[in-house]
Amino acid sequence: MNTELIIVDGHSSVGKSSISKSVYRQISMDHDAYWLHEECENHPIRHNEFSFGALDTAEGMELNRIGMLKKWAAFKDSIWSSGKICITEGCLLHAYDRYFIHSIWDENDLVIYYSQVVDVIRELNPLIVFLYRPDLRKSLEKAFTARGRWWRDLILRRDDLHVYFRNHEYVDENSMFAAIEYEQIKMMEIFERLQCSKIKVDTSEEQWDQYVQEILACLGLAYRSVASHPFEMKQYLGTYRLQNGAEDDEWIIQYDDMNNCLYTTLFWPYMPMRCLAENVFELISFPVELHFQKTRGRIQFCVHGNYDWDYNNQLFIKV
Repeated sequence: MNTELIIVDGHSSVGKSSISKSVYRQISMDHDAYWLHEECENHPIRHNEFSFGALDTAEGMELNRIGMLKKWAAFKDSIWSSGKICITEGCLLHAYDRYFIHSIWDENDLVIYYSQVVDVIRELNPLIVFLYRPDLRKSLEKAFTARGRWWRDLILRRDDLHVYFRNHEYVDENSMFAAIEYEQIKMMEIFERLQCSKIKVDTSEEQWDQYVQEILACLGLAYRSVASHPFEMKQYLGTYRLQNGAEDDEWIIQYDDMNNCLYTTLFWPYMPMRCLAENVFELISFPVELHFQKTRGRIQFCVHGNYDWDYNNQLFIKV
């Protein structure tokens, strides 16, 4: 395997985190590898992304182009020096719906920028994975249920500066769904022009293992089925409160009969968990583990991970 960088990208709700983490798990069985969630602390690309200049001026976007290419070059060098394979999500095509929808750049500017990024990372023999769903609205509606009202409000917030509304009138939230679908179309057009190894995957059926197999096949690797570590469910169920924290700093762990898994709530109503080892669970799709132990007859867990929040290394006690 000569690929040293795998980028799993696509719009929100299509499965970037789940698939990129699963690909990492598979590759790490035989190779030194690491996974970067796009919201991890100090992500080499996502951290201060496109913060070098204003998005709505030519001068500002030139500063952004130069700054971002330096970021990609430093990222490439860090992967080389680590001697490991890097699997990361977002931060390439996802820049379109985060920044370019508000920028002064036209299609030609985007083509030039993306070709320059690919040139910078070419020596890593990158594989770009583009995840998409033809019915993106259906995908988002399902995600709203899992992630909560605040996430729906964030995604569908009226945005008159969006490039889509240069040629379309805003009417109601249906207009924002149309703008989001437009974003996916533009991201796909950019993807199709990338001159490197790439694969496009429709994740509508949510056949996660199948998609991971397809990606691994592009790398010349075989998929291995890995069973969840056995555990006694009941002892983990309940409400946990942050030690010395406020009453609203709570994690509630429950059981999902339909999907046969534990899940917890924090900033999303539904965050599925998987048992990795005795008393160790991961939050699926997040770079976060919960390490449980019993102290004086009370069960508690400590948060471990590389995620940009204040709960890292904090202790939660069952109440």
